[in-house]
Amino acid sequence: MEWFTTDDGKYKIVSLTAATFPGALDIIREDFCQDESVCIGTEVNKNPLAAEELLELCADAAIDGASLVAVAVDSGEVAAVAFNKLQVSSSTEKPFFEIFAEERCTQTSSRALIEFMAEVDGRCNFFEKFQADCSLEIMFLGTQRAHRNRKLGTILCKYSIEVAKKLKTGPVSSLTLDDLGQNYSSMKPRDITTKYPKFCQALWTSIATQKIGKKLGFTVHLRVSFEQFTYNGKSYVERIGYDPFCEAVAMSLY
Repeated sequence: MEWFTTDDGKYKIVSLTAATFPGALDIIREDFCQDESVCIGTEVNKNPLAAEELLELCADAAIDGASLVAVAVDSGEVAAVAFNKLQVSSSTEKPFFEIFAEERCTQTSSRALIEFMAEVDGRCNFFEKFQADCSLEIMFLGTQRAHRNRKLGTILCKYSIEVAKKLKTGPVSSLTLDDLGQNYSSMKPRDITTKYPKFCQALWTSIATQKIGKKLGFTVHLRVSFEQFTYNGKSYVERIGYDPFCEAVAMSLY
């Protein structure tokens, strides 16, 4: 599904498909995992196996049918991606990120990153705050270095909010395990929730994404310093050297 074309005609925002999925993963592997603050703090940027485990997390999110990519019109390549995850409240199961970290992470780096996400999400308890049973989380937002400074991250987040609203009337896109390719054919099949998101949430871990959130009207519910988190004997800040905090943000959709 096509959502938007930039004013200069150079990029289209479209739902993630089987054709664009490999290019979206390349961005997470080569750009996001190298440059994102928590990836640096947990040394995912130095551990290719940990990065591959984050790609499996992206594959799981892709099945929800809510992720978006920016495609360069002239070349057809994927320039940026928002991997969006539908989160569902449960009184009997642990949150999705906790389960993923426990059951599907073999590398300490990737497990530490996902546990960071789970801990900060848990401190906010957005489901209780919004009295809701489902949210759309803008999970991983990445742009190829060659396509940065074109506001693609802002545009992807803006239309991720539109996707979240559109889901009230039914699915906007669908991907199957077969669509994801051989590397993910062994993933355990799961049902897609029939619930629709009542709010949109994200963890902004950089100055750039925090500016995006402010521009789009997200409310900051929690700000945590990266000095509070350590990996392998060093705080995140010692490795990052900048972006000394993370913002947990959310926006009601109705």
